[in-house]
Amino acid sequence: MIIFLHVPGFYAAVEQADHPALRGRPVVVGGDPRKRGAVTSASVEARAHGISEGMELREVRERWPETEFRPTRLPRYREASAEVRAILREGTERVEAASLDSFYLEASEHSVSLSLAAELCVRLKAELALEVVAGIGPTRFVSQLASRHHAAGEIRQVLASEAEAFLSQFPLTEIWGLGPSTAEKLAQNGIHKIVDLQQTPLVELQRLVGRNASRFYNLARAADREPLRPSPAAKSLSQERTLREPSVDLRTLGDDLLELAAGLETMLARERRAARTVGLGVRYVNGDQVTRTRTLQVPIHGRNEIGEVALELLARTQAGARRCRRLRLQVTNLCRPDRGDEARQLRLF
Repeated sequence: MIIFLHVPGFYAAVEQADHPALRGRPVVVGGDPRKRGAVTSASVEARAHGISEGMELREVRERWPETEFRPTRLPRYREASAEVRAILREGTERVEAASLDSFYLEASEHSVSLSLAAELCVRLKAELALEVVAGIGPTRFVSQLASRHHAAGEIRQVLASEAEAFLSQFPLTEIWGLGPSTAEKLAQNGIHKIVDLQQTPLVELQRLVGRNASRFYNLARAADREPLRPSPAAKSLSQERTLREPSVDLRTLGDDLLELAAGLETMLARERRAARTVGLGVRYVNGDQVTRTRTLQVPIHGRNEIGEVALELLARTQAGARRCRRLRLQVTNLCRPDRGDEARQLRLF
């Protein structure tokens, strides 16, 4: 079974999560409302007022002056998306990102999928303050539609045996890639809803819409069983810095390494990983490069621990005697911070 998870108004939801005073208020992301521009993202509360993506910011400001406007912070939204993905991977390694705000997950059995989806929704709300909608179905298309058509606060699960009947109620334009002009052409031939398309022979559909017929045919019958393409988990993380001025000052180089270690701590926390191996790369002013690594018995993830190893590695180079131009700190051999290499305990429902 496929689970589809989506954070409505993702950019605005992240702003509300980061700024608790905005929670429960209509929030719009998109820039300065005094200038030209359009709404990039609208919170659930803003949508309830009728605000939607693409509306002019000035119009929103005039019609709904109580709206909170926030500038776009794409790096933060990417970071938040990675935080969501890290939590989802704790539920299952088979996670495919559809976009920054939407993800497909695969559960082995339908009896497990509902519990898994509920658990992940609760965790995302508790840990990241993000409200999530979820749908479950035998295909991507069914699960995505299920997430959009259910009562608030519920998770809609559509079993394989129910999928065709579930799809039959929707208009043709719900089918991915089937636009208004194609829908109009089909309507002229008596095909108005998905249920009509389900009853249309493939040969007839090919005559009407050409090469897209097979895809529309399979989507309408929940037969689009394309497997998930899980995004691989990070195998290594790194931070780099080019020094403004080449240096032999070990204290300055040490301070730079501690800042790089702090950045790695943030990245490891986002990925919910610890590291067994720390690597240091040093480039000298003449272009020569050296690397030093150390593998630890116990995984680490804090800036102080990483920084301590980095300073030990720095002492094994010619830094202090030769001017350094660039530093690179990397962690590899990643694992779960609470379990190390121990076998993963099976989930029990």
